[in-house]
Order: sequence, then structure tokens, then C-alpha cells
Amino acid sequence: MENKQMLEEFLELVQIPVQSRSERQIADVLKAKLEALGLEVVEEDTGAKIGGNAGNIRAILRGTADCEPLLFSAHMDRVANNGAIKPIVDEEKGIVHTDGSTILASDDVAGICIILDALRRLKASDRPHGDIEVAFSVCEEFGILGGRYFEFDKFRSKNGFVFDAEGHIGGIAVEAPAKCSYCYKIHGKASHAGEAPEKGINAIRAAAGLILAIPDNRQSANSTANIASVHAGGPALNIVCDYAEVNGEMRSTDSAEFDALLQKYADAVLKIEEEYKVKIDYSYDVLYKAFKLSEDCPAVSLTAAALKKVGVEPKLEKSGGGMDANHFNANGIATVGITVGYFNCHTGEEYLDLQDFYKCGEMAAEIAWLAAEK
Repeated sequence: MENKQMLEEFLELVQIPVQSRSERQIADVLKAKLEALGLEVVEEDTGAKIGGNAGNIRAILRGTADCEPLLFSAHMDRVANNGAIKPIVDEEKGIVHTDGSTILASDDVAGICIILDALRRLKASDRPHGDIEVAFSVCEEFGILGGRYFEFDKFRSKNGFVFDAEGHIGGIAVEAPAKCSYCYKIHGKASHAGEAPEKGINAIRAAAGLILAIPDNRQSANSTANIASVHAGGPALNIVCDYAEVNGEMRSTDSAEFDALLQKYADAVLKIEEEYKVKIDYSYDVLYKAFKLSEDCPAVSLTAAALKKVGVEPKLEKSGGGMDANHFNANGIATVGITVGYFNCHTGEEYLDLQDFYKCGEMAAEIAWLAAEK
């Protein structure tokens, strides 16, 4: 029964047209579902802060007062898509996929459905559990932007579980990197390229020097860097280019390496300004902080025990990308990422393994029951 409802709900939710900063329709549907399950529901004013049309959702399923509360989280948005997702159920292979023209959005509709299934299991059982705090975020796919703006002081949970990681059931993300985005705006000087090129200062040449001076590619086992885009060019071929822009990102699970790389990005400014006689406006934004949890952390041990309870061997993993867990950990809630059975996310080849998906619903409920036993 639970499996049939989970599948139907998944098919329903992926077909709602959703983009980052445009989660209004799915937010309204989820608020109604949560309220129908008896949860207390609040929508925060996140949309006004990030230029979106919906806010993060917080909800509480009340449990036994003397049991520790737990946080279950997933995100409502999805990467860019054609707004007409057509899920196809392949019963023989036990998967859901699309026609290949766009994503499936199992990242992270699968996580949402797993949480809803767990809530229904908890309500249908007489086994004790603590309060379950539900957190559905907006705009996660844009640098985990929406999750920055949760009203963290409203959460009581000390341990959290984000159902938003690729792979077969069993993976527990206990480590994820910090991420920084950066932008260099390089100002040269325009001049006629034929009459007086020596009077100009070519911003493209300075950008080339900058690119060679800043970190790029894998830096260590802990850190990566990526020069993502370069924009330059004047109004005509006969004008020395006076403006160029370089954008990129850097990630690291090591705080010392993270700070050292930030310093390298800053140090490059003076070097290039002096060498090429340009002016550079440099800015950066630390989008989220790294986290690393030990094996004996309650969020980790509870997830591992719940996986074993449903017959799955747990595997501690290091994530190469961030998730809402980064923000929860940074705000004092020890939070893991949990694999939920989707693969090839962000592509037209994305699919969801149904057996993993169904078992995750069971596992999520077991987390709450096991926490109450402790």
C-alpha cells in the first residue's frame, strides 16, 4: 500500500512545473499534504529574500514529549528543465525515467516523497517517536541559496537527515565541502586598434594573465577549483577591449586549504593590476561551509542502525557537492545526507530505482522509532 502511494505521489509531484525561484505550485501542494497529515505548517518569507515566489517550509509532526526531536529535510526546486516532465514507469526494470528530453526531478522529489511516506508510517503506528521537524527548502540548486535563510532558531532538533544524495540506498554522506564563488571585473582602457593601440590597455590580455595566476582544477584530495566562464569583447574589432570578466568557484572540505585558496584568489588581484596596468574589482561569496561528522555522531549511528534494520549495509561517504545539510551543520544541527536511489541527476538520463526508493521510506520511519528507543 505504501509503495503504491509513494509512486503515485512521486509521479504527481514531478509533473508540477517547478524551477528554482519558482516553487509556488509545489509549495502549495506540499503545505496541503502536510496539513492533511496533521502537521503544524509555516512558510517562511524566503522568497522575498532571494527573488523567488515561495518560501522555505517548516512543519512539525508532534510526538512523545520525552523523545528527542529529529529534523527531516529535502528541497522543492529542481535544475533547469522544460517544464513538462513526463515520467515513464518501467516495471520490468523497476525504475522511473523520462523520454530523455529533460530531467526526471527525482532530485529531490524522491526525498520529499520519502519524508511524506515516513510521516504516514509514523502516524499509522502506535510506536513512540519524538517530534519530527520537516524542512522543505527552495532554491537549493542555486548554491543552496534557500537553505541559508531558514529560521534556524525555530528548530529544536539536534540531529538532522537530508534525503538528497545520488546512489543506491545505504550511502550516508558524513562529509561535504565548503563552496565559494568568485568574480573578477577587469577594467582596461579603450583605444583605436589601428590608430593608437599603444594608448589602450587590453582587458582580455589581463584576463589571460589572471587565468594563469589563479587556482584551477583539482588542488588536493580535499579541494577543487574551476574557472567557469570568461566574458569579454568590445563593440567593434578595431577597438582595444577595455573590459573582461572571469567567474568561477572553489570547494574544499579542509578549512585551512579553503582559506589558503581564498588568499590566492585575492593575491592575484594586485599582481595582475601591476603587471597589466588594469583595475580589477574582485568579489567572492562563501555559499556554504564544510561539514564532517564522526561515526559515533547520533545522526550517523541512527541512520546506520535504521539501514541495517531494513536489511541494507550502511556505507559512510564523502560528498563532492554541498546540500542543505551544510547549512544545518553550520547552525548546530548535526545532519547527514542520505542516498535515496536516484541516478544521473541533472540530465535527461536521470532515473529512480523504485526498490531503493520504497525501502528509504521504511528506513526513514525506522530512524524516528530507533531514536525514541534510545
